[in-house]
Amino acid sequence: MLYKSFNSAQNHNIDTSLLEEISDKEIMTWVPFSKKELFNTIENCNNSSTPGLDKLSWRYLKKIVKNNECTNRLIDIVNICINLGYWPSHFKTSSMVIIPKPNKTLYELPKLFCPIMLLNTTGKLFKKMIGEKMQFLLISNNFIHQCQLEELKHRSTTNAGIALTHIIRLEWVKNLTISTLAFNIVQFFLLLNHQLLFLILAKASFNYKVSNFFKNYLVGRNTKYLWNGFSSLFCNVNIGIGQESALSSILSTFYLSPIFYILENYLKNLKIPILILSFIDNGLFIAQHKSISVSNVNLYCSYNIISTLLMRFGLVVEHSKTEVFHFSRLHRVFNPPPLDLT
Repeated sequence: MLYKSFNSAQNHNIDTSLLEEISDKEIMTWVPFSKKELFNTIENCNNSSTPGLDKLSWRYLKKIVKNNECTNRLIDIVNICINLGYWPSHFKTSSMVIIPKPNKTLYELPKLFCPIMLLNTTGKLFKKMIGEKMQFLLISNNFIHQCQLEELKHRSTTNAGIALTHIIRLEWVKNLTISTLAFNIVQFFLLLNHQLLFLILAKASFNYKVSNFFKNYLVGRNTKYLWNGFSSLFCNVNIGIGQESALSSILSTFYLSPIFYILENYLKNLKIPILILSFIDNGLFIAQHKSISVSNVNLYCSYNIISTLLMRFGLVVEHSKTEVFHFSRLHRVFNPPPLDLT
């Protein structure tokens, strides 16, 4: 039952032809890892983080890397993984703890639970190193869209809040009202399709060794489910990525990048003036106009386009969580016209 609930994306259809609407990037050079990269990565790891099945804590691993020979062997292992396109089965075994979200009356749907993945600690170190390098390369070649924030260096929700405040204040000076529409992608990390992910890797033009690595990394993964004292047998997991994985943030960001470039082109061709902010599985449309009715039309069109694009990528917008906010400078009762998204 737990396996079926958290692996339902196996039956979601995807439309790979959508990727034909964006151009390929130039092939990126992948430089082998260095000691400095390992030390910079491990020093930021939280000692209190819960270990996986190997029971190895960050505190002990930090003591291990103080030995020069051990450090060299760890760097050799992660570089060999990339060069051979291989991720050891030892690192593919995990536990998923199913935690009920608080203050819910019923728990009959998967979205009412928070799945937390417990992973091998050494594997987590390697994945953090790989994720850091991937992020640097993807931002350097402009594959990640500028609207994508959170979990990226120098791009955070704090930056987004500052940017939104600046936009609101700036448009108020022009006597315009700001209207926003916030949406959420349901079970995002569990819905990422591996076949599509490989194709997006090709579009980003990673070195073939990196592409081969991820083809092996994403298959043959096994997890067991832990819930309320119950422990399942190990099950094969061939869809999605663990939300707690060190690679989940960059892979999920990178998975959505083509959508935002395609969306930007659609909105430009339709002459719909909308700004976009994305926070992994959440998004925000921003419309500026003197007439809220005009802004509502623009938000409605943008919302329908993004819903369709996400559906073609095997993702689903959770319409019940979609919200519209209007920011007006009027110092009186403010009753904006409603926006019907049905």
